[in-house]
Amino acid sequence: TRNRLEQEKTKLEKEIARLESRRETLHESRGTGAFKLLLEAGIEGIHGPVALLGEVQENHRLALEVAAGARLGHVVVDDDRIAAKSIDLLKNRRAGRLTFLPLNRIKPPGIINSNALLRGAKPSNNQVGQGLIGKALELVKFEPIYADVFTYVFGETLVYSDLNAARRQVNRIRAVTLDGELLEKSGAMTGGSFSKKNSSLSFGAAYEGDDAEPLRSRLLELGETLVSCHQEEKKQESDINKAKPILRKLEQRQ
Repeated sequence: TRNRLEQEKTKLEKEIARLESRRETLHESRGTGAFKLLLEAGIEGIHGPVALLGEVQENHRLALEVAAGARLGHVVVDDDRIAAKSIDLLKNRRAGRLTFLPLNRIKPPGIINSNALLRGAKPSNNQVGQGLIGKALELVKFEPIYADVFTYVFGETLVYSDLNAARRQVNRIRAVTLDGELLEKSGAMTGGSFSKKNSSLSFGAAYEGDDAEPLRSRLLELGETLVSCHQEEKKQESDINKAKPILRKLEQRQ
């Protein structure tokens, strides 16, 4: 049993290493490698990607990440001076491109006062009955300093329970469903099969869903079982060592 488990343990370790290597490659190609370079350079005033600055409930996660789209990976910084410095560094190192959101410059398009939106009226009971969950902006928890950032990211996007409910608002507002269908104000509709691996960043998490996590759990179980195997082996070896003198005496007597 121990030999079999150790063989499985070796295979799991190799598979975990392969998945982690693949994940690092994906992060490099999607821009997080560029962000890592900025952190290593020690540039002050970098707050982080939008995805890491907000927290959401699990049942709203997909809808909000679809609504945010590429802006999920935009990097929030103190001011435009830091943004310019970061861009120069990425250019000189040929490390890729990032979009920066300077807190002293970012202004939500088409919304004069983001605080007014934050304080906006709650959906009426009639609207809720039609499948309206609420404003995307109101479904994310974030520090007050990032109010303009998240208003820029989500605008007036509304979250609906399903596509049929959202379709009633086509050409009126931008809407997203809990299943990830996106309806633009222009009338464009996006939907279909959705893979979580399509995104490298997620609200409340630094990286995408970790494919290696089940393997690590199994590896932990194997480790605990192997410890028990070693203990049992030592016990049996001790029993054998105690039995050997008795066996020799019996053989001599025979």
